[in-house]
Amino acid sequence: MKDRMFSTIGLWTIVGLIIWIGGLFSVAEQAAFGLLAVLVCAAQYEFYQLVKKMDGARRPDTSGIVAGFIFLFALFFFGNVRMQANVYTSAAAIFMGVHLISLLKNPTQTPGLLKKFPTLYGFMYIPFMLSALVAIARMESGVLLNRHSDGLYYVVWVFVATKFTDVGGLLIGVPFGKHKIAPTISPAKSWEGCVGGLFFSALASAGFAWLCRNHLGATEFMLPLRAALLALPLAALSVPSDLVESVFKRQAGEKDSGKTIPGIGGALDLIDSLVLTAPVALILLSYCLEWAKRAE
Repeated sequence: MKDRMFSTIGLWTIVGLIIWIGGLFSVAEQAAFGLLAVLVCAAQYEFYQLVKKMDGARRPDTSGIVAGFIFLFALFFFGNVRMQANVYTSAAAIFMGVHLISLLKNPTQTPGLLKKFPTLYGFMYIPFMLSALVAIARMESGVLLNRHSDGLYYVVWVFVATKFTDVGGLLIGVPFGKHKIAPTISPAKSWEGCVGGLFFSALASAGFAWLCRNHLGATEFMLPLRAALLALPLAALSVPSDLVESVFKRQAGEKDSGKTIPGIGGALDLIDSLVLTAPVALILLSYCLEWAKRAE
């Protein structure tokens, strides 16, 4: 618990410094993209290492990591905002999200798609789903946001809404959790912890919106109450998103995806809960901000 707390504080400090120092040199978005790209590539590598330990699965090709980076790079520097938002309302994202959640029904059974196409599966599971964060960061002035740099603050808001669910789960679920959600997948997760996670996610999101009231288009759209309400579906989805990674780890016979972050594990352990929340956050922000813009 102590290692996890110090790691969490340290990671948020790093994110804050990257945005602050990057802002001084007008490269905050580029620096944040670099950090995200490193995390995604590391998480994809760790996932491929897990796949190699699964029974019946083919060995993934690390070229999938290169493809994932190129995909994120292209979206960040050349992608069109409206096109990116439409991608995540397409059948591909819906199929992948539903498919991942369906794995919770049979956690001991490795999906056939993963066995036959591990490289493509890893690409779809991590860089494709998490590229929604890149799309949010690149929301352009005159399209969805009033200021070009606001997109980065929305990305941080997604992290806050998602990761503070874990904080609530630890603070409430550990001491008070009695009713387990999925004891065969993740014995530590409880319904009490989920309720606490929803509360802390909403509270932290509202606090973040208030602190960043000069950004986020706060005076027009992202008021603290709206930030809290929009955080609730993300907080709820972060739980199955985290459980999906636990399924993969159990199939590989591993407790953590890596050992680079004390108390947390690897890069995949850090960002696993964002896999399902990132695309949903993009859809919510795209439509809600468009609605707010038309209402002006």
